[in-house]
Amino acid sequence: MSAVYFLLSLDAKSLILLFWYTTLLEIPRYVIGALVTTAIALWWRPIRATASDLTLSVILVGHNEQRPLRACVEALAEQTVLADGGVMQVVVVDDGSTDQMMDVARALQREGKVDTLLRLEHRSGKSAGVNLGLSACHGDIVIIADVDTTFDRDAFAEMLVYFADPTVGAVSGNIGVRNLSTSLATRVQGIEYAIGFSLGRRIADALGILSIVSGAFGAFRRTALEQVGRQDVEVGEDADLTMKLRRAGWRIRFAPEANALTIVPETIATLIAQRLRWDRGLITIWLRKFRGAFDPRQSTFRLLNMLSVVDILIFQVVLALAFPGYLIWLYYYFGNFAITIIGATLLGYGMINLLAFFAAAAVGLQTPFRLVLYVPLYTVLHITIMRTVRLFAIVQEIVFRSSYRDLYVPSHVMRQVDML
Repeated sequence: MSAVYFLLSLDAKSLILLFWYTTLLEIPRYVIGALVTTAIALWWRPIRATASDLTLSVILVGHNEQRPLRACVEALAEQTVLADGGVMQVVVVDDGSTDQMMDVARALQREGKVDTLLRLEHRSGKSAGVNLGLSACHGDIVIIADVDTTFDRDAFAEMLVYFADPTVGAVSGNIGVRNLSTSLATRVQGIEYAIGFSLGRRIADALGILSIVSGAFGAFRRTALEQVGRQDVEVGEDADLTMKLRRAGWRIRFAPEANALTIVPETIATLIAQRLRWDRGLITIWLRKFRGAFDPRQSTFRLLNMLSVVDILIFQVVLALAFPGYLIWLYYYFGNFAITIIGATLLGYGMINLLAFFAAAAVGLQTPFRLVLYVPLYTVLHITIMRTVRLFAIVQEIVFRSSYRDLYVPSHVMRQVDML
């Protein structure tokens, strides 16, 4: 109880000094987010989907995806863009599968549900599959999606609306968790997708600094893709492509009404493996490849592009690197009392996350209210395990360049990239 009295007795300046990590690195992000969220809730008017004369191509790249492929392709026929007289080409790329995916795809092609079927004899990674698929696309807009992603019937129509603006090069869909009830890990990710991804991208979109179009569900103007040389071979190919488009001058938008669901890791171990791969991209993509965003002498320099990189580097890289320093500082000056301070910090984060959870619901994002009970668990896992994973991934990438040996991109493909 004396610890509680001590914390309550501190004035504002003392609290800021005690919780400097949170007040300097975390609070600004939440304050900006709160202001933008409030503005969205008060003044945002959704863009209503209308019939469009833009034609569509859908690229589905899969490796050993025989089970979900048929359901995914058949669901495409339910999209309202077709009912409104739209044209949609379906391109399936088999990325060196060893199961029966190619047989399923051939059957779908015979049934007239797949327009173009392509195959890579050896697994070459998603970027190679997408680029091969693009060579067969003739639609004005290309939707790149994962085979295990499912879509609301009006999702494609909602995305097409944004391309009425000729400066828009790509639109990210609003993705939720499909296997939500499978485990505690998937429920926690359900909260993360609502707060960290959907709400975060809505805020970034409003500020004009959206830096990623999800590889699981994104729409691209085909001419924009061709202009930037299609996809590069990267572990974080979706972030890389988005930044290439931004650098070329295209606007990137988020369509909160274009809802889709995707399969997420079902155990903590597989979640950690996924996030190690994602978080290595923080260095590979934003710090190495696009550090030129800070150079005003370059012809491609744009202030919003610089701010989008700053947003990533400060609130993800610096935040992770500074966390162990803060813990060491706490124990050095306060000893065992540091545990109380950390507990108070977690309590504060829990309250903020709870507000963010309801904010996501208030602005119409995919936020199942039954998940509210898991917000405390999400807070603890996010601050402890996932932040540690991010720190490890960043250090690992800086020191060992581990992304270049990640099995997500086959080694024979990555070796060719290294030789260029």
